[in-house]
Amino acid sequence: MKKRNVKSIQGRQVVPNPIGPECIRVTKVYDWVVLTNRDRNKVQIPEECFAAIEDARHEGNTITATCSEVAGTRSCDFIGATPANIPNVPGAQIVSLAFHVHIRVQFFCNGAPLPGCNFVVPVSFMDEVILCFPEGTEINCNIFDVQCTVVLNQMLGDMVVLDVTMCKDVQVEAEVKLEVDARFCGPRPVIPIKEEGFVCPTPRFPQQCPTFFPTLSCDCQGAAEYNGEASILVSEGGLGGATTGNLDLTALICDQGTLSGSRIQVTYIDTLGPTPIGTPEDSELDQSFTFTANDFNQPTCTTDAAGVVTGLTATGTGVITPAGGAAENATFTLILADVDPLGDTATLIITGTSSTATIALTAVANPGLEVEAADA
Repeated sequence: MKKRNVKSIQGRQVVPNPIGPECIRVTKVYDWVVLTNRDRNKVQIPEECFAAIEDARHEGNTITATCSEVAGTRSCDFIGATPANIPNVPGAQIVSLAFHVHIRVQFFCNGAPLPGCNFVVPVSFMDEVILCFPEGTEINCNIFDVQCTVVLNQMLGDMVVLDVTMCKDVQVEAEVKLEVDARFCGPRPVIPIKEEGFVCPTPRFPQQCPTFFPTLSCDCQGAAEYNGEASILVSEGGLGGATTGNLDLTALICDQGTLSGSRIQVTYIDTLGPTPIGTPEDSELDQSFTFTANDFNQPTCTTDAAGVVTGLTATGTGVITPAGGAAENATFTLILADVDPLGDTATLIITGTSSTATIALTAVANPGLEVEAADA
């Protein structure tokens, strides 16, 4: 199992460095998101280059192409903002941003540069994102990665298609004076945009958006991973029971100490066996399903007599999709126990509208199960 980053690294100071309140003047981050765009852009091939490409192809040569970012051409423009409808969060707005970069395209004939076929084209993306953007703050945005590929099999006459991926970092900032005790934080997930708006206040210092940023911190964190044969309990529409098949489970709770660093993904492929009781004799019930968690509550930590974290219990909601059925909302309870060397256990109970699943794994019965738990 790939080692999860669940145990924080604590440095030690030789010189005494007691923690105490400090008043500092800083650029405060009011909100922070990371955005990703991927799109295919049709760009015009210069006339001289297109003629050279056509001549080379008619002669039976092999044409290839590359594209890459032109250094120093990244830019981001703030377009405007309108109020967003986020209850109990004054200052939330829909912010429009434009991101620009220049891409160099070059064609080759049998591996050698084709004359006249080295040219630069602009590529832009427009984004709308909900941000905590109260009066008195500023937008600081930048592009931190650009990837490009030429899609040669989609040349349309004298047009060529570029597959461009752009990664952007957007922060809302203001200079303030703070008395702080601090810890590291990370970006939050993007919030879907709603149409209704409301009027934002004008505080002396902009008010924080406490309901969705900074990311909530956790007291403990844990991870579990298993891929292999497992016997579990599955029920769909009142039918089902114990079943054996291939289970792929990944659970990560409060990675890096933040609640947003959590995910649970389950894929279960049923090995069809005897017909379950209550079904027609000539049929089989496929109990395969997938589950993805999409919302997490603060986990409850389990500690030993010395106060060391040995496990946790996490709850929340997600979506379960049974084989051949419709996706439905579900709640889940995940219980992890990190007891080395052979005491690791992971239990996941998923309860949907008509489908339920109980997965109970142990290091003894399920070799390959890995469970980790630690302080956040």
